[in-house]
Amino acid sequence: MKLKNGVIAVLVIVLSMSVVVPQAKADVDVSFDLFYSNLTPHGSWLVSAEYGRVWQPRVYARGWNPYYDGHWEYADVGWTWVSDYAWGGIPYHYGTWVLDPMMGWVWIPGYTWAPAWVVFRTGPDYIGWAPVAPSFALGMSFGSSAPVSASFLFVPTRDFCAPKVRSYVVPERDVPRVVARTTVVNNLVVQNNIVVNRGPDVRVVEAAAHKKIAVTPVESLRRVGPHASVRRDQLAIAPERAQGEVRAAEPFSAKRPLPSGKDRAALAGEPEPRARSMAQPATPEAQQPRAAQPEKQQIEKRQPEKQQTVKQQTEKQQKPKGKPPKGEPKSKKKHEEPPPSDPS
Repeated sequence: MKLKNGVIAVLVIVLSMSVVVPQAKADVDVSFDLFYSNLTPHGSWLVSAEYGRVWQPRVYARGWNPYYDGHWEYADVGWTWVSDYAWGGIPYHYGTWVLDPMMGWVWIPGYTWAPAWVVFRTGPDYIGWAPVAPSFALGMSFGSSAPVSASFLFVPTRDFCAPKVRSYVVPERDVPRVVARTTVVNNLVVQNNIVVNRGPDVRVVEAAAHKKIAVTPVESLRRVGPHASVRRDQLAIAPERAQGEVRAAEPFSAKRPLPSGKDRAALAGEPEPRARSMAQPATPEAQQPRAAQPEKQQIEKRQPEKQQTVKQQTEKQQKPKGKPPKGEPKSKKKHEEPPPSDPS
């Protein structure tokens, strides 16, 4: 009996050691195909000589900045940018923005989530932020990869959590003065396999704003991921990227083919759309190829001719063979009798 109990105990220990507790998995659906499918309706994909395929939103215009429209939330993963744009769940939490000298502000794809891929500058009276450089990786020293001063936006510290930061942005002409009075704060780190951005000290912001700032669960925030809602396990760093440097951006080469329309439709779960210009809205006129409209009109014009031809063929089949002589119809002459002969 003791031997039997001992064998059972050994088996229990072996089985318990073989059980693997499933770990939180990153969102495996995050890919360039997903980005392309979601962002194409809202802007254009361009080719940068330095960064490959990049995306520019349709709202872009001279003087626009990607961080004008939105606000900051202090979440349990640090300062999180919540964009006002419907498409904001991707470009503000994956990849980074860069001010291209030829094209202006464009977005470079990346595949690791962050509450905000930005670097902060703080001082006695102002807080500023700018997107990290395309070469930025977690744990690296800035050196030449520090964001240029012109890419920073600044607001008074008391207005840092305003619901619309655009209204409080320091004018561009005053940025050099504010930069000289602030220092870089880089609090982008990995905690529990998730990138967090602690940024400015929340106590400093509370003191300037004269109010308590509540910590918000990131799952309750809108537009912080590619889908309508996020789960914490979807924000984890993918295993294949956790082994090396965790980079904000991973440029997509212009030599690689773009997803086809069928692939985009499958990703979005919708029928494949008709071909249209990415810079034009999805109006019914834009969805139908221009070349197809004249062709349809030509078919409609040819339709009466086709009907007329069928009618002529029917009448021809009904007519008897042989060509009737001129004058009265042949059928009428057939029934006439010759005049009677004179008996005399």
